[in-house]
Amino acid sequence: MRTISHHYEHGEGIGLDCELEYDSGQTADEINPPFPPAAYLISAKVAGVDILPLLSPGTINAIEEAAAWAQS
Repeated sequence: MRTISHHYEHGEGIGLDCELEYDSGQTADEINPPFPPAAYLISAKVAGVDILPLLSPGTINAIEEAAAWAQS
C-alpha cells in the first residue's frame, strides 16, 4: 500500500484535502483470487482541520471510491 492525496469537492464548493492509503489490488493467479483496487480514508481536511470524524459513512465511501478510480 501507499499513501495518496486526493481533493474531493463536497456539497456547495467545500473542498476536502484527503489523504488515503491506496492498494492497487491484484489479478487472479493459481492460488489467490482477484481483488479490485481500494482506497482507505485516513484524513479529510478543510482549511487544515481534519473533519473525518464528522463525515457520514456514505461520504467516506464516495471519497474512497473517487480516489481509487482516479488512481486506476
